[in-house]
Order: sequence, then structure tokens, then C-alpha cells
Amino acid sequence: MSDEHNEKILQPELMQIMQRMRKIKLNILSEQVIYSEYYALEQIDLYVKEHPGSIGIYVSELADRLRIVPSSASRLLNTMEGKGLITRKVDTGRRRNIFVCLTPAGRDILTSTAQDMDFLKSQIVRRMGPEDISRLIGLWGRLADIMEDEMHQLLERRKKRTEEQS
Repeated sequence: MSDEHNEKILQPELMQIMQRMRKIKLNILSEQVIYSEYYALEQIDLYVKEHPGSIGIYVSELADRLRIVPSSASRLLNTMEGKGLITRKVDTGRRRNIFVCLTPAGRDILTSTAQDMDFLKSQIVRRMGPEDISRLIGLWGRLADIMEDEMHQLLERRKKRTEEQS
């Protein structure tokens, strides 16, 4: 069988498994927050632990950690603030910057949800085995890098075609 034939067979299988992974709802781990909110709470807490003396994380830094654009981070934070999970405070030293801080309610939800997340991750590693998980992480990281690169190139080609048509 040729490589081209194998690629044609593997392409739909890749898309099917990616769709299956997207459908796995980690949101069931908490009744109060969706996964993206939990992940943001986790990143805020981690940043404060990594930077003793800091009251919170800058919005731009949080967006970088979440790998989302600042406007998406702002929408997420608006929802979280509405739920009472975070507060935003102006940095008195740099007034244009805003700190994002966990509220006691946000910390409580992070703590309770983290227990379930830790259990889930532990079970996945136990059942798959550390070697397979390590290999999967490497492959998944490589896949993400390739997909990001290919999407960037696709957007560049599309932009170039649009410019040529103008």
C-alpha cells in the first residue's frame, strides 16, 4: 500500500478521534463551572503560588497561559466575575494593568473540583501506563505544533489569494 493510500485512510480516522475527544465533557466534573473556568482558576492559583507576594495575575499573562486572545480572556473573566469566582483589581503601580484574583468562592470551587480532576488524571495515567501517557503527550504536543503551523500557513495562503484577487 502506498503512503498516499494510507494517508487517505488515516485522515478520516484522525478526524473521528479528534471529534470523539472534543465530545468528552470534562464539564461534568463540576456543577458550578465549565472546564475553561476551572482551568482559568487553576492558572490564577498556580501563578500566585509561583510568584509569592503577588495578589493575582495580569489579564494578558492569564490569556497567554490559557492560550487564548485577550478578548476571549475578557469574556471568560466577565462570566467568572458574574459567578463570584474572581475579582479584578487595578495595579496601583501600573494603572493600565489589571490583576485577576480568586475570591473565596473561586478558591472553594477550585479545591473541590481539583480533587475530582486529580482523581481522573490519576486513573487515566494508571490505566494507560506512564510510558504510554508520556509518549501520547509527546505525540499530542507534536500534533498541536503541526496543526498550529498548518493553520497559520493556510491563513497566509488564503490572505495571499484574497490580495491577488483584489
